[in-house]
Amino acid sequence: MAATAFDQLRLLFPENTTEKVVTPIDQDNNSEKYQAAVSRPWSQTCWIPAAAYVYLSSVQELIQALAIVRKTGTKFAIRTTGHNPNAGFSSAGETAVVLDISQLKSKELITADEGVTVAQFGAGNTWGDVYHWLEERGLSAIGGRDSQVGLGGFLLGGGMGALPNLHGLGADGVRNFEVLLADGRLVNANANENSDLYRALKGGGSNFGIVTRLDLATHPLINVQYTINLYNPDDHVAINQATVAVQQAMEEDPKIGLFTNFNNGFVAVGLLYGDHPAEPPQAFGPFHNLKSLVATALQSTNGTLLSLAQAMGHPQTAQKRRICTITTKVSHDLYEEVFKAWGEVSKTLPTGAVLHYTIQPFGKAGVQAGKARGENIMGHENVSQCWWVFTCEWPKDGSDDAAAENAIDAMSEKVQSLANAKGLLLDFKCMSFATASQKVLGSYGAENVKRMREVAAKYDPEGVFQKLQNGGFLLRDNV
Repeated sequence: MAATAFDQLRLLFPENTTEKVVTPIDQDNNSEKYQAAVSRPWSQTCWIPAAAYVYLSSVQELIQALAIVRKTGTKFAIRTTGHNPNAGFSSAGETAVVLDISQLKSKELITADEGVTVAQFGAGNTWGDVYHWLEERGLSAIGGRDSQVGLGGFLLGGGMGALPNLHGLGADGVRNFEVLLADGRLVNANANENSDLYRALKGGGSNFGIVTRLDLATHPLINVQYTINLYNPDDHVAINQATVAVQQAMEEDPKIGLFTNFNNGFVAVGLLYGDHPAEPPQAFGPFHNLKSLVATALQSTNGTLLSLAQAMGHPQTAQKRRICTITTKVSHDLYEEVFKAWGEVSKTLPTGAVLHYTIQPFGKAGVQAGKARGENIMGHENVSQCWWVFTCEWPKDGSDDAAAENAIDAMSEKVQSLANAKGLLLDFKCMSFATASQKVLGSYGAENVKRMREVAAKYDPEGVFQKLQNGGFLLRDNV
């Protein structure tokens, strides 16, 4: 089926076939292009040779390519930047094709209802592209913390940004999705048109169609003051106390942003504020008072979402990666238990493999912002919470795969057990930080699962995106 599909795909581009459809057959004459296609994803766990990589430069080309894939019954994956580290989500094996839409980079400002300025972006844009283009026009949008991350996967997964309490999650700021359905129709999904699809896309992933354009609410340029300090992990009790104190302050001041990352030999703390105050906010005092400061990785900077995303970008390195996530309520005791569990699990890893974790606060203001903007599909509880992400990185040779993967599974099980025992565990799991086996969609609640199933049945009645899509957090196996 794949061979038939890429033969037909080649016929779409008679004048530049080898540029648009790259296959293993081309390796003698096109080996660099094929290897570049294979190795594009951020994590080497996703460097899986596919039957073909199809580079689509317009929505019309994508419509034609999807029609061929559907007609031939060929497995497919959609890729923009390939930042998700789960193998098979934006990558595919030798019986499937990868439809690469990274060239869909249109950008336009429009005036929507009530005079609101909306920015329309093709799904191939990165957050670096978006922030730079908007900043030139004195505007901002709520998006990712890494300039290399693409719009589509981030927003369809909910979108935890640098200041999630200020204007909600990235998905909450989407005013309209342009979506290619399985039957070839291109539709808009917004509050007034296909509103059931609109809500489902705000956190529901790639279950319903291929998002080709995203229309984002804009704000006057958002200034951000930020610094990243490194502390000695031996001071973990005080560091966790400071983390909880700042989380509590967030409930009163939504401009506060924070992350606390426990790594080998240091704890990186990002102190973020959605403004340029003359003096550091008093809320950050618990960290400024710590005696365990080792170094300042990033001096206090008066910047913007663009400069912050550039500073926090993760360049591609020769590493495999696996991640997982748990959501809990805020608790110093739990944070201490997680620290101890991390130390135990880290001892099981071979030399060269690193396990680290990040505390990512999300407050009531963020939950309420989502409800105020038409509500998303993720079913967040209206409590101050933490979206944990656990990350294991290891060398590319593959000899440590099992140990690294077991470490992630162990952390997930331990933290879930610890939080559950203390009555602090929340059902929600963030799609952007989850490993493939985690039941993300099921964590949204039974009513939202029912809604998503109804939307999928309505807009994809033949189940093309469930049957032929290579991987992802899909309704077929994720509830």
